[in-house]
Amino acid sequence: MQEELEQRTVSISVQSAKLTGRVLKAAIAATLRKMEQERNTPKVGRNSMKRLAGRDGGSNSIEVTGRIHSFERYARKHQVRYHIEKELGTDPPKWTVYFKANQADALTAAFKEYTQKDLTRGSRPSLLAQLRKFKELAQSIGRDRVKNKEHGGPEL
Repeated sequence: MQEELEQRTVSISVQSAKLTGRVLKAAIAATLRKMEQERNTPKVGRNSMKRLAGRDGGSNSIEVTGRIHSFERYARKHQVRYHIEKELGTDPPKWTVYFKANQADALTAAFKEYTQKDLTRGSRPSLLAQLRKFKELAQSIGRDRVKNKEHGGPEL
């Protein structure tokens, strides 16, 4: 019950010399306008399918394999509204990205940048592979096991 009340509660802070009914009415009206505007403006980034297909429908889709989080970064950078669904039972995982048809150019730019970065990532060796290689190289060189017994201590 308490959580339900907290979710429905809105706090408004007004700074005025004298709090009158008109000032309170103007503050509440401004808050309601802002809430309505936030609800109607399209949200950039990841959306629900209901919100994405909300007004005019017409969404396109594209399949992405591999790392989806790095793709999301580029999609948000190009201000694309999208929805992602994972195809179950596939290995490696496949993701279907739904986006608005009028944002095809922005999504193409984001996808182009993502694939360019992904291809360069695949061509260089991983950090762990490099570490293993240098570890083996260090072991193959070996150390000089002969101890030097002259310490140069005090002479008598």
